[in-house]
Order: sequence, then C-alpha cells, then structure tokens
Amino acid sequence: MQKAQLYEALFFLNEGLDQAIRGLERLRRAKNSGLDPACLTEKLTLFELHRASLNSYLCSKFNGVEQTDLIRFEKLHREFEDLALDEVQVYRDLRAVEERRRKEAKPPKVRFLTDEEQRVIQAVSSQPPSGASEDSGYEAGGQRG
Repeated sequence: MQKAQLYEALFFLNEGLDQAIRGLERLRRAKNSGLDPACLTEKLTLFELHRASLNSYLCSKFNGVEQTDLIRFEKLHREFEDLALDEVQVYRDLRAVEERRRKEAKPPKVRFLTDEEQRVIQAVSSQPPSGASEDSGYEAGGQRG
C-alpha cells in the first residue's frame, strides 16, 4: 500500500467508528426503546477504548515507517548538498588557500580585486572595442573596401 492509502484507510476506519458511535448514542438517547442506557454507555466506552488502542498501534507503526523514510531522505539530501557547490564556501576555501600560500611566502594563484579595481574593469568592459569604429576598413556589408 502506498503511504497515502495507509493514512486514508486509517481515516476511513475512524470515520466508520464515528458513525457506529453516533448510532449507539442515538440508541442510548432513544425514549421507550426498552434498551438499557447503561449497557449502551458501556459499549460506547469499549468502542472508544478499542479505537484508541488501534489508533495507537497503527500510528506507532506508521511512525516507524516515517522515521525510516526520514533517515533515508535526509541521507539523500545530504548527498545532494555535498555535490552542490556553495559559491560562498568556494570563496572562503579559495581565500583560505591563498592565505596559506601567503604565509608560506608563495605567490598568489588568484588575486582578489579591490572595489575600485572592479569598477575600472566594469567601466572598461562596458565600452565598445577600440577597433569597432568606422575606420576599421569594413563596409556595412561586412567586406573589406
């Protein structure tokens, strides 16, 4: 059975017991039926006792299945997290490598730009290439004139 079907079966079981209990309560309240209300109250109590016992058993079993699934899916999720590159962690790792190289008096493999250097590079990269003007020797058709 699929998980949803198990929970649905538990729902139907409780819904059926609710209907049986409502029926017993109506019989207990019926006037001039000749039924002993104390006997019906005792049976209602037994229904509720058995329902609580059955629900406890089933929920305990379902909990075991859920705990097994939780462990399995947490393991799978950790595998995904281990495979995924976290850009912040990559940056920290790279900085740690460069710091270690600096302490060992080795030249850096990577140099982090200052904010000013980044602005200069962005300004230069946003300008059109220097050879793209009209004096490039190319006509509109893309052929040399």
